Amino acid sequence: MDDAEKQENYVRAEKLLAEQNFAAAVIAGAVATVLGAFAYGIAVAIWPIAYGFAAAGVGIIIGLAMQFVGRGIVLKFSVVATVYTLIGCVLGRFFAIMISLMPANDNSLIAVLRNNPLPALAEQVVSGLSGIHFVYWFVAVFAAVFFARRALSRADRLALGLLALTE
Repeated sequence: MDDAEKQENYVRAEKLLAEQNFAAAVIAGAVATVLGAFAYGIAVAIWPIAYGFAAAGVGIIIGLAMQFVGRGIVLKFSVVATVYTLIGCVLGRFFAIMISLMPANDNSLIAVLRNNPLPALAEQVVSGLSGIHFVYWFVAVFAAVFFARRALSRADRLALGLLALTE
């Protein structure tokens, strides 16, 4: 590889690194976490056997939101997506329990929160967990990690690898 090709690869790698926006990815991931958790809660409240698909959906939504907005290529995007996905799955179970309690509480989420103490709701979230939930949450985390960083071409990976070798 001659010097011109090396310089071209360094420019390409620096451009890829400069396009990343971690702050925007964190914000987009937080919004996607809340929206995905609410969708998880609705899906599981309507179809009790849908928690696997709902959990995977949470991971996919978070990962795609972070990839699209953040354009990340480094590991920290995947780490944040992992944390958000786990939070989204737990929050989704919380929403599912709240939605299932709505008919007994005047069909209002506010009434559910007013009539049921938060520790009792949290206990219901934890007590209903089984091993299969953790398997699906693992799938959700895998999806979030996979989608959180954007795909790179072979030339882009080569450029980043060459830049890493010189540092």
